[in-house]
Amino acid sequence: MVPLFILLIFITCMILSLLLCGIARVLFPKFRSGEFKPGPHRSDLPASGREIKTIELPLVGGPAFTLAMIIVGVGAGYLLDLHPEQWTLLIIGLAATSGYMVVGFVDDWHKVYSKEGIRQRTKFIAVLSVSVVAAILYFFLLPSGRVPYSPYTEFPIIGPLLNQGMLAGKIPLVWLLFLALMTGFVGSLTSLSVDFSDGLDGLAGGLVFSAALAFGIIITGILDKQHPEGIVLEVLSLLCAGSVLGFLPLNWPSSWAARKGSSRRNARIYMGDSGSLALGGMLAMIAIFSRNEISLLMICGGAFVLEGLSALISAKVMTPFFRNRLQLLRFASSREYVPHTEFPLPFLATPLHHHFDLLGWDRRRLVYGAWALGAGFAVLGVLVGLDEVLWQRYLGRILALILAWVIWSSGSWTRRYFVGKHPAERTRRRRLALYYGFPYRVMGLRLYHLVEIIEASEDVIETPAEELALWQRMTIYDARAMLGLYCYRAGYYPAALAQWTRIPESNRDLRPEIARLLAEVDNRLALEKQETQPIRRDQIMR
Repeated sequence: MVPLFILLIFITCMILSLLLCGIARVLFPKFRSGEFKPGPHRSDLPASGREIKTIELPLVGGPAFTLAMIIVGVGAGYLLDLHPEQWTLLIIGLAATSGYMVVGFVDDWHKVYSKEGIRQRTKFIAVLSVSVVAAILYFFLLPSGRVPYSPYTEFPIIGPLLNQGMLAGKIPLVWLLFLALMTGFVGSLTSLSVDFSDGLDGLAGGLVFSAALAFGIIITGILDKQHPEGIVLEVLSLLCAGSVLGFLPLNWPSSWAARKGSSRRNARIYMGDSGSLALGGMLAMIAIFSRNEISLLMICGGAFVLEGLSALISAKVMTPFFRNRLQLLRFASSREYVPHTEFPLPFLATPLHHHFDLLGWDRRRLVYGAWALGAGFAVLGVLVGLDEVLWQRYLGRILALILAWVIWSSGSWTRRYFVGKHPAERTRRRRLALYYGFPYRVMGLRLYHLVEIIEASEDVIETPAEELALWQRMTIYDARAMLGLYCYRAGYYPAALAQWTRIPESNRDLRPEIARLLAEVDNRLALEKQETQPIRRDQIMR
């Protein structure tokens, strides 16, 4: 009967989550973020039509499906007739999830009524505090929380200290300290990584569903009398997966490609920071209680951990270091402020999904691809978690690391653009075009993508140096400057203006020749407009 009850819990949580999300959308339609985050605009779009034509959506999904998890979780405890220790574990997991949700809700509240969320440092300290409190409760209220386990007992320094404490029969205070630090690190990293991945409709929800379902399958291996906590962890995993599955129909990704401009929005609500922090925190609690935190960070949760690390490394480590220590010789003689977009960063923007969004990917296909990536990590996590053969487990971990490295390094593959001729196969009378990627083909497979074809043809190229500059990778701003110059030479002044105005002003200041040409193009367009105006009667009389 237990498998039937577990399936019933999953379905009930999914349905209740869907109902509560729908009710919250009706009751609180104006709970919408007023926060505005400036950033680099899409480099392959004109100034208008860059966003989906819709107003922002209410931030009510997180509290709704968190409430569904709590209600169904408590009901599951009575349905499965849990004993006191199992109840304690269930309550710690649900209370920690509620704590993460409260932190996110405070952030959402500030975004709605103060137009700006709480400071990142404040959010991090709050999330860290919830994680540490959960670890302390787990240590003092449950016997399993006071038992050190591998691989930490095998560490060179901390291992002997943990083993001595266990042999002496005393409370292993070293283990308490280590458990609090480890839980704080895993809980904070996971919850904030899910928060970072919540940047496109449905993205974070699909990734969390794959990871939670993976843990649900892994934990089936400890559903026996020797592991009484297994049934509670199974319930928590299915509560997490079921609540997200109920939320996703109201946050389904929309089909929108950069060069199409706009599209109908499928999403109706957001989960907000309250939902993303709650889901990430719950995954962390499940992983720690089941002693699979390494699997969460390296395998099952690899997709959203990549999202979090991309933002952390690029924005918090590399950009400040480059700002203080790096000097670009190209702009050494200029006194203008050098934007971070000119630095040799691994991505066009972070978190990671914004990089591919800026490249002009269809957003729904981008989310589907991220879901497939998350499912791939989840499958590897299940194989590693259930396989008892040592070499096969290590093989799964190696494959997960290779997959993570390929996704990470793909930023350097596609963060550079180049100007070439279209079509490349023809030899006469070709038009110039903008591409991104590598100017290569491998066995007929293109490593580049066509972004835009301009009006100017290859006839505007005047010098051998300009011919050599074709098919060479460069920043998007250099490519736009070059394309604008070619349109200007060909006499297509509106096209030249469109190219140059897509360069942000801070990046345009580093290229002073563009400002001069822009002023000249404006004058030429004004003269052309004046010359083509019909002569009025009073002008004829004069």
